Amino acid sequence: GSIYYNQEGTCWYEGDWVQNIKKGWGIRCYKSGNIYEGQWEDNMRHGEGRMRWLTTNEEYTGRWERGIQNGFGTHTWFLKRIRSSQYPLRNEYIGEFVNGYRHGRGKFYYASGAMYDGEWVSNKKHGMGRLTFKNGRVYEGAFSNDHIAGFPDLEVEFISCLDLSSGVAPRLSRSAELIRKLDGSESHSVLGSSIELDLNLLLDMYPETVQPEEKKQVEYAVLRNITELRRIYSFYSSLGCGHSLDNTFLMTKLHFWRFLKDCKFHHHKLTLADMDRILSANNDIPVEEIHSPFTTILLRTFLNYLLHLAYHIYHEEFQQFIP
Repeated sequence: GSIYYNQEGTCWYEGDWVQNIKKGWGIRCYKSGNIYEGQWEDNMRHGEGRMRWLTTNEEYTGRWERGIQNGFGTHTWFLKRIRSSQYPLRNEYIGEFVNGYRHGRGKFYYASGAMYDGEWVSNKKHGMGRLTFKNGRVYEGAFSNDHIAGFPDLEVEFISCLDLSSGVAPRLSRSAELIRKLDGSESHSVLGSSIELDLNLLLDMYPETVQPEEKKQVEYAVLRNITELRRIYSFYSSLGCGHSLDNTFLMTKLHFWRFLKDCKFHHHKLTLADMDRILSANNDIPVEEIHSPFTTILLRTFLNYLLHLAYHIYHEEFQQFIP
């Protein structure tokens, strides 16, 4: 049944009832425009459900207990879209909740492209965790009260969300050197600090004295084609996606497999599983994520994957021509 709470018809509930109490499955639209769709118990959100706060541009999908986020879920904060950005402008947490707080194990994807995977206590990073900066560099260790343990002045939330090469580093002067080493803002790549190419396999083919020049030439090759590469990334990452609130899509492993198939990578006597194993060996990917179709791939990761596969395929094929 349905019930309307105002004459304008903007505040209503439609769903299951038991003894005049909301129980079962239903949709609740609030006067503010916020909407909840999911399970109910004793007039409260309880079970699996999705809440969309249109007033604050947030969304949560997951477990509820007596009206509060409890259990496993995904909470997304959508931010303002910036043209030409390679990152989806949203902060997203996927993990455990206790009484409405991020608490337990979970992953936080920052709008900048950085990602934290580890332990949480009352909405703060606390315990063992792994912080991946937007250029792919990694800090792994202990966190305390939302900071890297041993460096209480290092504002992890701040450096994860912003590009330190944009002139805001003086605020963190006491830890500036450590930050530059961690997030790669000291990088001199022609592609900038936001795209860090892993060229170790390619460079190992050359004497150490010429490696810097070879690296620069590969970066120039990517730079010449970066517009087309971005277009390809955008096209494949949007396949099967109907709508995005921030007008940006993240490529998944499933999208990447489709791309590899269209490029006929499998004609080189390699299956998709073989390619996944090559990439996981070269990029230190956790075992549980090797074959997951839902693993997300940022533009920089997409470029590194292409370089690794191209190196592996063509290096193997042309071995026969090496004297």
